[in-house]
Amino acid sequence: MLRLGARIAEIEALYGCVVDERDGHAARRLLAELARAGALLAEEADRAARPARGAAGTRPGRARLRRRIAGTQRTADRIISRAARRPDRQA
Repeated sequence: MLRLGARIAEIEALYGCVVDERDGHAARRLLAELARAGALLAEEADRAARPARGAAGTRPGRARLRRRIAGTQRTADRIISRAARRPDRQA
């Protein structure tokens, strides 16, 4: 998304230059640059619209979820083992 924003800023700047330009030859050159920037924006937007490629059979974010679950399980196991070792524990 940052790249899209940069492309849009480039297009806005070029458009401003075209509007302010008095020389016809320079204006045509700027229009050609504006067209190129528009094409690059279209390509970048097309890439951003495609789904992200991930590992087969896994949804994005699943690895992080698994790590968080494993960390939570370790913490719970540690709490249980400490509680079981306490001498003042009443059964």
